[in-house]
Amino acid sequence: MARARVKLAMILDENKRRATLKKKRLALIKRLQILSVLCKVEVCMIICDSLNVQGTDNLTVWPSRQDAEIMVSSFMSALEQKRNNKMVTHDMFLESMLVKEKNKLQALKKKNDQMEFEDFLHKLHSAPTSIDPLNGKLSQAYFYIEELIKKIEEKESLSQNARDVNVT
Repeated sequence: MARARVKLAMILDENKRRATLKKKRLALIKRLQILSVLCKVEVCMIICDSLNVQGTDNLTVWPSRQDAEIMVSSFMSALEQKRNNKMVTHDMFLESMLVKEKNKLQALKKKNDQMEFEDFLHKLHSAPTSIDPLNGKLSQAYFYIEELIKKIEEKESLSQNARDVNVT
């Protein structure tokens, strides 16, 4: 059975919030351990929380404070170009999402144009006198038909080549 979606809002009950933080922190540590073993990568985690009531140090560091310091210092000492290759900023993430969405939009526009041309061709075939020949869609339909003919010819040549290979 699927889990219910978690509502992303601050938990008002202090005890419940502390318990949830503890559970989520342990789950995150477990995921990091799995990631480091499966992918053979160095992983560290630093969580600074305000719910730690035991002492003044509100940091949770995994795997250990010394290991995390070594990893962070080695990362910071690496060449800036190498560091930047592995980093993704919020702007970079949003930009990549924008490019993906633009590509989806172009694909949808192309599919919409194709459907309009097919509708136009069906109308032209069923009632040629009802279509205005000066309509701009007629020239667009010509180019669409040319593309279809090229695709058909490519498929025919590929199937012919496959038959030639099978014969020999």
